[in-house]
Amino acid sequence: MPTFLRVVDPDQPVCRHLRTKAMHVYGRDTPDAFSTSRSSNYHCLRTQFVTGPDGDLSVPERCAEGRECFERR
Repeated sequence: MPTFLRVVDPDQPVCRHLRTKAMHVYGRDTPDAFSTSRSSNYHCLRTQFVTGPDGDLSVPERCAEGRECFERR
């Protein structure tokens, strides 16, 4: 299993639709979108693409409260 890095404050919620490949590869024990490896590629479950419904990037730093398409985990 890779070494994971903290990319955002764990107290800052990210969108429930944000996903990374590692979440699917390593299963439920994988740190979720709050932590990631350097090689993670993110996508939005709503669009199945690297951008969300609003056209902005799907990354933990941006998939947060205040974004129109945001839904709390």
